Amino acid sequence: MGKKTLALYVSATGTITSARASVLAPVVTAHADVSGANWKALGETLRAHFGNASVQLLLSARQCRYQVLPWLSSCYTGAAIRRYVAEAFAAAAGVTAASYRIEIDWPRYGEPVLAAAYPLSIVDGLRDGLAASGHVLAGVDSSIGPILRRYGRALDASQALLAYAEDDGITGITLEGGGVVQIETLSGGGAGLDDVEVWSSRKQFAFADDSQLRWLATAEKPEVYAGTLLPLVGPAPIRAGHGVVMAWL
Repeated sequence: MGKKTLALYVSATGTITSARASVLAPVVTAHADVSGANWKALGETLRAHFGNASVQLLLSARQCRYQVLPWLSSCYTGAAIRRYVAEAFAAAAGVTAASYRIEIDWPRYGEPVLAAAYPLSIVDGLRDGLAASGHVLAGVDSSIGPILRRYGRALDASQALLAYAEDDGITGITLEGGGVVQIETLSGGGAGLDDVEVWSSRKQFAFADDSQLRWLATAEKPEVYAGTLLPLVGPAPIRAGHGVVMAWL
């Protein structure tokens, strides 16, 4: 029998792991600080529950950094686009290749450049911790990837906002013409521009019609959010991050 394929979701508050094509219950763990998580112990727990596995890491959006950059006619080669992205991350977010794994969603000619940066403190630590128990880290993504692949087609083709709860906050993805133009994350309990009510009101004014705002049902929709509820495919999640895992599975 081959290795199982697992989706492992990591947020600031804990982890959720489920196996593809399996009736086994998800494994849920908690941590007070992701920087202090014991990845070796998690690997042992997953081995006891699932056996040795191939693991897809899904980071909550708040654990990552993003850039959505306009296309530049002078940046049309792979090397030029990589430099463009690296300079943008370093300038705006202090993200460098020494501390983050930077991946680019390679655009078509003339389209915006979307890039994500995954913290190596999590990626490398988790890879080593899993390997100690015989697991293989097969890939890294944020919640954005599986959510858009599973639910992106249900959105307005011209302009839309898809918001959803995660275990450590709220994520909002703005799309135009089917492409991502902005990614925002909120703590879910912040103040000022990070306040859910302030953010929801600002987003409502940014769109011509409330029908362009959607809330994916990983958790209950905030009353202040004017968008329409978008149901999850499959059973009700055990918590918000489980909805991300289900989207990948």
